[in-house]
Amino acid sequence: MSSMIKIALEEQRKYYSQKLLAIGVYNLEIMEQMTLSELKNEYKYFYHNVPEIKRQKKMGDFSI
Repeated sequence: MSSMIKIALEEQRKYYSQKLLAIGVYNLEIMEQMTLSELKNEYKYFYHNVPEIKRQKKMGDFSI
């Protein structure tokens, strides 16, 4: 059972590391020192906190 947990944790770590590397936030040296919880939190921050872009009204735009 413990080997299955170990494999699952390694897979999670690999997943979050790949996602953070893909956007260029961290390099491998930094991520190797981070815990799995830190990787998850950083992933959530960068992938789920997308800033909202509001559309500006133009002079000719009128709502009826």
